[in-house]
Amino acid sequence: MGIEWFRDLSITILGFVTSVVLIFIAIMVYRLYRQVNSTLLLVKATAKTVQGIVTLVEESIKPMLPIMAIIQGVRGGFEFFSKMCNKESREEGDSNE
Repeated sequence: MGIEWFRDLSITILGFVTSVVLIFIAIMVYRLYRQVNSTLLLVKATAKTVQGIVTLVEESIKPMLPIMAIIQGVRGGFEFFSKMCNKESREEGDSNE
């Protein structure tokens, strides 16, 4: 057995080990790809569900916006008149003393 035999043996062993490592890496990458792909599908489904909920909420709020604006305007008017009445009653109270 000469040095050539050991050289050929080491090249053969290196080839087998490299093949096994590459197959292992390919399997791990494929599993990672499947995991990421399924996660992306779940994220897409969740995003679609959230978008549907947001659309539903927006559609249910839109008819109420004019009513809420009227209520806010009436409330603002009452607050304005009550401040004016309180201001006038204070001024009248100050002049009576």
